[in-house]
Amino acid sequence: MLPFLSRRSFGLGLTGLLALPRNALAASPMMTSDVPPPTLEVLKWAPATRAALQSVMDAHGQYAEGYDANQRPYAVFDWDETAIVGNVQETLFHYMLEHFSFLLPADQFRHLLHTGGADKPLPAPFKNLAGQPIIFSDLIHDILEDYRALAAHYGHMPHPLPREELIEDPALQAFRARMVLYHQALRATHGEETAQRGLVRLLAGQTVQDVVALTRAANEIALGQSIERVLWKSPAARPGKTGPLSVTITQTLRLTPEMADLFQILQEQGIDPIICTSSLEESVAIFATSAEYGYNLRREHIFGARLTQHKKVYSLTEEANYPFPFGVGKTAIIHLHMAHRKQDPVIIFAGENSSAHLLSAFPETPLCCLINRKQPDDMQPFLQNALKQRGTATPRFVLQGRDENTGEWRPDETSILLGNTTPIFP
Repeated sequence: MLPFLSRRSFGLGLTGLLALPRNALAASPMMTSDVPPPTLEVLKWAPATRAALQSVMDAHGQYAEGYDANQRPYAVFDWDETAIVGNVQETLFHYMLEHFSFLLPADQFRHLLHTGGADKPLPAPFKNLAGQPIIFSDLIHDILEDYRALAAHYGHMPHPLPREELIEDPALQAFRARMVLYHQALRATHGEETAQRGLVRLLAGQTVQDVVALTRAANEIALGQSIERVLWKSPAARPGKTGPLSVTITQTLRLTPEMADLFQILQEQGIDPIICTSSLEESVAIFATSAEYGYNLRREHIFGARLTQHKKVYSLTEEANYPFPFGVGKTAIIHLHMAHRKQDPVIIFAGENSSAHLLSAFPETPLCCLINRKQPDDMQPFLQNALKQRGTATPRFVLQGRDENTGEWRPDETSILLGNTTPIFP
């Protein structure tokens, strides 16, 4: 009989969550007469969601009759806006902009910028401060001019330049505002997947060690910042072809003790938590495998976006013959790595904008948990299913609410969106 594992204690902050060592990799099922199955802490779970999760774990974990340690059940999780509040890739993107952490020469950097439909004006609300429409090709031209100016002045450093050295530079102010507007425009005109691929490819030229260091630095700063919308402007001193413009970013990154506890309980139950995310795999692995942050997952169970590497330097292209983890690609990755389990996941926990196909691809999955947040159209049917199934005895879709102003979950299915005070359903 395995010893009963004590509960983990939690506390938010820059030092992360304290975690106990894993002792969950049992070789044989527990006998139900030995000890009761480990249970989730109450914390800030919506009660019905916590109950549904506990029921599925008890039915499929190693305390249940029929558990097969040779065919371990597994649960699939998004990372961004799910295991954490916030987005690892966007947090890293903003950090790289503020510190000019780009290593490619300008003639290679230009290949990272999407040029489809470049000669057409961007749709509203993408206008400059004078209210004039912005031409995509003009925006790209200005970005490259800013990039060349910054590279000529500061060079390409393997480590981030001090923010204080850059923050008053008009070229940096213009570059970061234009790059964020470019990314937002790309999402609006070409879709979420194209925009996400673009964010990941911006890491080209970095070594794996560079990306690990950048991600850790970005995480630590973001965890200590207030949650708010921040306005970035390109100054009048660098009008470029597009003219002065402004853009708003959302500054948010928080740890989620409820998910850290769930990961622990799943492993104690003999169920493997599997991460499948649209962010870069190595950037997520820093968070997900860390005892410091409290999640403490196995590295081989973290799957995300991958770039081709040459001598441990990321290239401009995605890894060949490996799906990009968005939509169908996310489902393909689960099939690729979990096919030997010969079963659907027992839980899918989704919060990213890329998981609609995943939620529809595994009809035998007994429970799908959804973070109640603004989601694209293809996620709406699942959110509405969860809403309709509230109060039923055995829901297949359940909601978990959060307060986006504090970065904490709410003990309810409703959420409070950033800048608001009223809880809402999807």
